[in-house]
Amino acid sequence: MGHMKKLCAALAVLFVSMFVSTSKVSAHEGDIAMSGANVSCTAISLWQSGQYQVTGRCDGLVYPYQTQYDRYMLWAKTAGSGDIVPVGEIARGYFQGFVGNAFTTLFVTAETSSNPHRPSSYQVASGSVTPFTFEKTAAATPAPASTETTNTSTTMTVQQAASSTSTSGSTVGAVVGKIVTSLLVIILVIVGVAIGASLIFRSRGSVSA
Repeated sequence: MGHMKKLCAALAVLFVSMFVSTSKVSAHEGDIAMSGANVSCTAISLWQSGQYQVTGRCDGLVYPYQTQYDRYMLWAKTAGSGDIVPVGEIARGYFQGFVGNAFTTLFVTAETSSNPHRPSSYQVASGSVTPFTFEKTAAATPAPASTETTNTSTTMTVQQAASSTSTSGSTVGAVVGKIVTSLLVIILVIVGVAIGASLIFRSRGSVSA
Protein backbone atom coordinates (compact mmCIF):
# COMPACT_ATOMS: atom_id res chain seq x y z
CA MET A 1 0.00 0.00 0.00
CA GLY A 2 2.88 2.36 0.83
CA HIS A 3 4.50 1.72 -2.55
CA MET A 4 1.25 2.61 -4.32
CA LYS A 5 1.06 5.97 -2.48
CA LYS A 6 4.67 6.78 -3.43
CA LEU A 7 4.01 5.87 -7.05
CA CYS A 8 0.88 8.05 -7.17
CA ALA A 9 2.76 10.96 -5.59
CA ALA A 10 5.62 10.63 -8.10
CA LEU A 11 3.19 10.59 -11.04
CA ALA A 12 1.42 13.66 -9.67
CA VAL A 13 4.71 15.57 -9.37
CA LEU A 14 5.72 14.53 -12.90
CA PHE A 15 2.37 15.67 -14.30
CA VAL A 16 2.59 19.06 -12.59
CA SER A 17 6.17 19.62 -13.74
CA MET A 18 5.27 18.72 -17.33
CA PHE A 19 2.30 21.12 -17.24
CA VAL A 20 4.42 23.96 -15.87
CA SER A 21 7.18 23.32 -18.41
CA THR A 22 4.69 23.22 -21.30
CA SER A 23 3.02 26.44 -20.18
CA LYS A 24 6.39 28.13 -19.81
CA VAL A 25 7.53 27.20 -23.29
CA SER A 26 4.29 28.03 -25.10
CA ALA A 27 3.99 31.38 -23.33
CA HIS A 28 7.45 32.74 -24.19
CA GLU A 29 8.28 31.32 -27.59
CA GLY A 30 7.49 33.82 -30.28
CA ASP A 31 8.46 36.83 -32.38
CA ILE A 32 9.91 40.07 -31.04
CA ALA A 33 9.69 43.30 -33.01
CA MET A 34 11.86 46.08 -31.52
CA SER A 35 11.81 49.67 -32.69
CA GLY A 36 13.33 53.03 -31.82
CA ALA A 37 13.79 56.46 -33.33
CA ASN A 38 15.86 55.24 -36.29
CA VAL A 39 16.37 51.56 -35.47
CA SER A 40 14.23 48.49 -36.09
CA CYS A 41 15.04 44.92 -35.02
CA THR A 42 13.37 41.57 -35.53
CA ALA A 43 14.03 38.51 -33.37
CA ILE A 44 12.67 35.04 -32.74
CA SER A 45 12.69 33.13 -29.45
CA LEU A 46 12.76 29.30 -29.41
CA TRP A 47 13.00 26.90 -26.46
CA GLN A 48 16.02 24.62 -26.96
CA SER A 49 17.97 22.44 -24.52
CA GLY A 50 16.49 24.01 -21.41
CA GLN A 51 16.87 27.67 -22.42
CA TYR A 52 15.58 30.25 -24.86
CA GLN A 53 17.59 30.81 -28.02
CA VAL A 54 17.19 34.35 -29.36
CA THR A 55 18.22 35.07 -32.95
CA GLY A 56 17.67 38.12 -35.14
CA ARG A 57 18.96 41.25 -36.82
CA CYS A 58 18.76 45.05 -36.59
CA ASP A 59 18.58 47.78 -39.22
CA GLY A 60 19.57 51.40 -38.76
CA LEU A 61 22.39 51.00 -36.22
CA VAL A 62 25.02 53.73 -36.54
CA TYR A 63 28.67 53.13 -35.64
CA PRO A 64 29.68 54.73 -33.39
CA TYR A 65 26.49 55.73 -31.64
CA GLN A 66 28.50 58.59 -30.13
CA THR A 67 31.97 59.10 -28.70
CA GLN A 68 33.22 55.86 -27.07
CA TYR A 69 29.84 54.15 -27.52
CA ASP A 70 30.79 52.03 -30.51
CA ARG A 71 29.09 48.74 -29.59
CA TYR A 72 25.52 47.55 -29.22
CA MET A 73 24.19 45.04 -26.70
CA LEU A 74 20.92 43.07 -26.54
CA TRP A 75 19.22 42.67 -23.17
CA ALA A 76 16.20 40.71 -21.88
CA LYS A 77 13.80 41.52 -19.07
CA THR A 78 12.76 38.31 -17.32
CA ALA A 79 9.16 37.49 -16.48
CA GLY A 80 8.07 37.70 -12.87
CA SER A 81 11.22 39.07 -11.18
CA GLY A 82 11.90 41.69 -13.88
CA ASP A 83 15.67 41.08 -13.80
CA ILE A 84 17.73 42.47 -16.69
CA VAL A 85 20.07 39.87 -18.22
CA PRO A 86 22.48 40.21 -21.17
CA VAL A 87 21.64 38.22 -24.30
CA GLY A 88 24.62 39.04 -26.51
CA GLU A 89 26.47 41.64 -28.53
CA ILE A 90 25.05 42.80 -31.85
CA ALA A 91 27.75 42.40 -34.49
CA ARG A 92 27.16 44.14 -37.83
CA GLY A 93 23.43 44.09 -37.25
CA TYR A 94 23.12 40.40 -36.36
CA PHE A 95 22.78 38.76 -32.96
CA GLN A 96 22.32 35.37 -31.34
CA GLY A 97 22.23 34.51 -27.66
CA PHE A 98 20.56 32.51 -24.91
CA VAL A 99 18.31 33.37 -21.98
CA GLY A 100 17.94 30.88 -19.16
CA ASN A 101 14.60 32.17 -17.84
CA ALA A 102 11.34 33.19 -19.47
CA PHE A 103 11.35 36.83 -20.57
CA THR A 104 8.82 39.34 -21.78
CA THR A 105 10.87 42.16 -23.32
CA LEU A 106 14.05 42.69 -25.35
CA PHE A 107 15.89 45.99 -25.78
CA VAL A 108 19.10 47.27 -27.37
CA THR A 109 21.59 49.71 -25.83
CA ALA A 110 24.74 51.41 -27.05
CA GLU A 111 27.76 50.38 -24.97
CA THR A 112 31.46 51.14 -24.59
CA SER A 113 32.45 47.46 -24.22
CA SER A 114 31.27 44.07 -25.39
CA ASN A 115 30.80 42.69 -21.88
CA PRO A 116 28.93 45.27 -19.78
CA HIS A 117 27.51 44.26 -16.40
CA ARG A 118 24.44 46.49 -16.71
CA PRO A 119 22.80 48.35 -19.59
CA SER A 120 23.74 51.94 -20.31
CA SER A 121 21.20 54.73 -20.44
CA TYR A 122 21.41 54.87 -24.26
CA GLN A 123 18.53 52.61 -25.27
CA VAL A 124 17.98 52.62 -29.03
CA ALA A 125 15.19 50.01 -29.52
CA SER A 126 12.83 47.80 -27.50
CA GLY A 127 9.91 45.41 -27.98
CA SER A 128 7.81 42.70 -26.33
CA VAL A 129 7.40 38.99 -27.12
CA THR A 130 4.45 38.04 -29.32
CA PRO A 131 3.72 34.34 -28.64
CA PHE A 132 3.32 31.99 -31.57
CA THR A 133 -0.26 31.07 -32.51
CA PHE A 134 -1.11 27.87 -34.31
CA GLU A 135 -4.48 28.09 -36.01
CA LYS A 136 -6.25 25.06 -37.37
CA THR A 137 -6.14 24.81 -41.12
CA ALA A 138 -9.58 24.95 -42.68
CA ALA A 139 -10.67 21.65 -44.16
CA ALA A 140 -10.35 21.63 -47.91
CA THR A 141 -13.71 21.86 -49.71
CA PRO A 142 -14.05 19.06 -52.28
CA ALA A 143 -14.35 20.25 -55.84
CA PRO A 144 -17.85 19.89 -57.37
CA ALA A 145 -18.39 16.94 -59.65
CA SER A 146 -17.75 17.66 -63.28
CA THR A 147 -20.96 18.36 -65.21
CA GLU A 148 -19.26 17.28 -68.41
CA THR A 149 -19.23 13.64 -67.27
CA THR A 150 -22.90 13.85 -66.27
CA ASN A 151 -23.83 15.43 -69.59
CA THR A 152 -21.85 12.78 -71.45
CA SER A 153 -23.58 10.00 -69.52
CA THR A 154 -26.99 11.57 -70.19
CA THR A 155 -26.19 11.94 -73.88
CA MET A 156 -25.05 8.31 -74.11
CA THR A 157 -28.22 7.14 -72.32
CA VAL A 158 -30.45 9.15 -74.67
CA GLN A 159 -28.56 7.84 -77.69
CA GLN A 160 -28.84 4.29 -76.44
CA ALA A 161 -32.58 4.73 -75.82
CA ALA A 162 -33.05 6.20 -79.29
CA SER A 163 -31.06 3.35 -80.80
CA SER A 164 -33.17 0.79 -78.90
CA THR A 165 -36.38 2.49 -80.08
CA SER A 166 -35.15 2.55 -83.67
CA THR A 167 -34.19 -1.13 -83.50
CA SER A 168 -37.57 -2.05 -82.01
CA GLY A 169 -39.36 -0.08 -84.73
CA SER A 170 -37.34 -1.81 -87.43
CA THR A 171 -38.15 -5.23 -85.96
CA VAL A 172 -41.89 -4.48 -85.78
CA GLY A 173 -41.85 -3.17 -89.33
CA ALA A 174 -40.13 -6.31 -90.56
CA VAL A 175 -42.69 -8.54 -88.83
CA VAL A 176 -45.62 -6.54 -90.23
CA GLY A 177 -44.10 -6.68 -93.71
CA LYS A 178 -43.78 -10.46 -93.50
CA ILE A 179 -47.39 -10.77 -92.33
CA VAL A 180 -48.66 -8.58 -95.18
CA THR A 181 -46.61 -10.53 -97.71
CA SER A 182 -47.99 -13.82 -96.40
CA LEU A 183 -51.54 -12.51 -96.59
CA LEU A 184 -50.99 -11.37 -100.17
CA VAL A 185 -49.63 -14.78 -101.11
CA ILE A 186 -52.62 -16.52 -99.49
CA ILE A 187 -55.03 -14.17 -101.28
CA LEU A 188 -53.29 -14.79 -104.58
CA VAL A 189 -53.46 -18.55 -104.02
CA ILE A 190 -57.15 -18.37 -103.16
CA VAL A 191 -57.85 -16.21 -106.20
CA GLY A 192 -55.86 -18.58 -108.39
CA VAL A 193 -57.71 -21.61 -107.04
CA ALA A 194 -61.05 -19.87 -107.60
CA ILE A 195 -60.18 -18.94 -111.17
CA GLY A 196 -58.97 -22.49 -111.86
CA ALA A 197 -62.13 -24.01 -110.45
CA SER A 198 -64.28 -21.66 -112.54
CA LEU A 199 -62.46 -22.65 -115.71
CA ILE A 200 -62.88 -26.34 -114.93
CA PHE A 201 -66.64 -25.98 -114.35
CA ARG A 202 -67.00 -24.07 -117.63
CA SER A 203 -65.09 -26.73 -119.51
CA ARG A 204 -67.33 -29.49 -118.11
CA GLY A 205 -70.41 -27.50 -119.06
CA SER A 206 -69.24 -27.15 -122.62
CA VAL A 207 -68.57 -30.89 -122.96
CA SER A 208 -72.01 -31.82 -121.63
CA ALA A 209 -73.71 -29.60 -124.17
